[in-house]
Amino acid sequence: MEMVYPTKTPDPVIVVLAQADAPLIKRIDDPTRAKVLAALAGLIILGFAMVLLAWLGARVTQRYRRGTSYFRPTTRPGEHDWTKKPLSPPESDSPTDL
Repeated sequence: MEMVYPTKTPDPVIVVLAQADAPLIKRIDDPTRAKVLAALAGLIILGFAMVLLAWLGARVTQRYRRGTSYFRPTTRPGEHDWTKKPLSPPESDSPTDL
């Protein structure tokens, strides 16, 4: 049994329903599809570049923190026997001591 259409052009509702099965990327025209795919590829490349830069930044920071003592300030010696001491000890019965 063969379907017979009353007109030569198909019904617009049938055309829309037939196109709804196709993916969105297939329904748009070729120049727009090329722009969308190029933008998607650009976003993917940009994401990889951001991950790479974050990884490199973390690596440089880690090497800086674990680096030589050239980057760290020199520790000062504490109080020892050989360090300079006051010539006269303070008097314990002075009124300024609390």
